[in-house]
Amino acid sequence: MSNARRLGGPRNVSELLGATLGAARLAKGVQRARAILAWPQAVGPEIARLTRPRSQQGGTLFVEVRDSATAHHLTLQRHHFLRSLNALLGEERITEIRFSVGSVRAPSPAPRVAPLPAPDRARARELVRNVDGDLKDAALRAAEAITRARKWREEQGWRPCPVCGEASKEQPCRACTLTLEDPNVKRAARTLTRAPERLAALPPLLGDSGTNAARFTALELLEGQLELLALECVRSGGEEGYRAFLSQQAEVYLALWHRKPRSVLKREDRAALPERVRQVLGAEPPR
Repeated sequence: MSNARRLGGPRNVSELLGATLGAARLAKGVQRARAILAWPQAVGPEIARLTRPRSQQGGTLFVEVRDSATAHHLTLQRHHFLRSLNALLGEERITEIRFSVGSVRAPSPAPRVAPLPAPDRARARELVRNVDGDLKDAALRAAEAITRARKWREEQGWRPCPVCGEASKEQPCRACTLTLEDPNVKRAARTLTRAPERLAALPPLLGDSGTNAARFTALELLEGQLELLALECVRSGGEEGYRAFLSQQAEVYLALWHRKPRSVLKREDRAALPERVRQVLGAEPPR
């Protein structure tokens, strides 16, 4: 007998009865769960937000609502809910729905979407200044839509990307973060730290986004160098060699920052330098 049992032979009556009853209980539980799970689809999202199907006993589905007024109102419409629910359930039918007051969360208000602000028409005209002919009007409308979206993002607390200037939640924005990792952009940035006048030649090679990214990276590299040089000037007591090199690197930084040749830089342009660097260059050299 034991060998036949191990090989999948006949089982005794109690085992068969237990398996049959277990399967029946499982099937019955599934059918009850189907009615509860089908409730939101049967009644729609608005009613589903106001109700919570609690249990099923026989052909009766018990549903909780927040207050007695809602229970009374939905009871009058229960024949509509029965028809929709039974259409989803098939053979397993619900014959009655009873509504009672219970614990149902208050529906959360729908989030308010802030309207778009008025377009920045001056900026829009600047964006399409090189567009002529029949496309001018269409391009201007598109540019105005872009400026409205940008102003909306700024009103939501987004800040201008330090690379491209567009309002962004991320700093730098996602597009510029990818551009900053471009090996060509990194090589161009190292060139700019030595020859800032090469900036004007980059757009045909890297495009506007790549040029802005190279300039941003070069400025970061130069700012780090300037801070170290300023610190060495202070430590050395204003040694002339450090001070001269600091002044030279400051001119490179300012030429990139202001996008103009070093030869036309003015003293007031130094306002763009890091504060420590300004202090060192503004101090009188020791005699």
